[in-house]
Amino acid sequence: MFIGGTVSAQYPSATSTNSYHLSTSDSAKVRGSSVKYDNSPRISAIVPISLVAGGIIVESLPSHTLFSKERIQQHVQGQLNGFRTTADNYLQFVPIGAMFGLKIAGVKSKSDFLNQVIITAKSELLVTAIVFSMKHFIHDMRPDGSADNTMPSGHTAQAFVSATLLDMEYRDTSPWISVGGYLCATATGFFRVANNRHWASDVLVGAGIGIASVKLVYLTHRYKWGKNPTSVLIPTIYQNGGGVAFAMKF
Repeated sequence: MFIGGTVSAQYPSATSTNSYHLSTSDSAKVRGSSVKYDNSPRISAIVPISLVAGGIIVESLPSHTLFSKERIQQHVQGQLNGFRTTADNYLQFVPIGAMFGLKIAGVKSKSDFLNQVIITAKSELLVTAIVFSMKHFIHDMRPDGSADNTMPSGHTAQAFVSATLLDMEYRDTSPWISVGGYLCATATGFFRVANNRHWASDVLVGAGIGIASVKLVYLTHRYKWGKNPTSVLIPTIYQNGGGVAFAMKF
């Protein structure tokens, strides 16, 4: 009704028999809002499933093939010539810090502060449970030979949890915020390989797990936290007397 009233005001000659069929983009222009992202379960699952599948393929390829984890590691180490950095220890948390920083600064986000905290806690618990369970059952040696808990990359999983939280909260504010978060996460994964701490397959699987964990939390979160409960008392009359009915929504 709002859109129809707006269109009629722009066309005074229109009669009650006229009809206007607006496309999604037209409606967005009339309302003055941007087109929203499709966050359906099927769409949300494409990227993390692709990343995990890619990691499994790289992991399973024979060591002499071009895209095997051994050949990729050999190529990266040869190109970087002993490069080492501790940046990955900090980059993994930059997007999540930016998310709360933007919220404190008053930038509009998808969720209020309380729900942001709860969603973040649920995402962290889920990704931690998945990553440590896999590390416990999959005894794959790190490329530097330091331990047998390389699959998946915990740093990368954390980085993509952070980036996906930032993306989900601020993608409608500016796409560049999402780009910045995912660049930090991608750099974290690259540095894990560059530091000879993880194989490329570990990084791909870790990235997929991180994204999937956050997407699952958002799909199941009901935003009940921080809402004031409402209640109502209703006088009730029935055949043999009366009373009061009480209902509460929370």
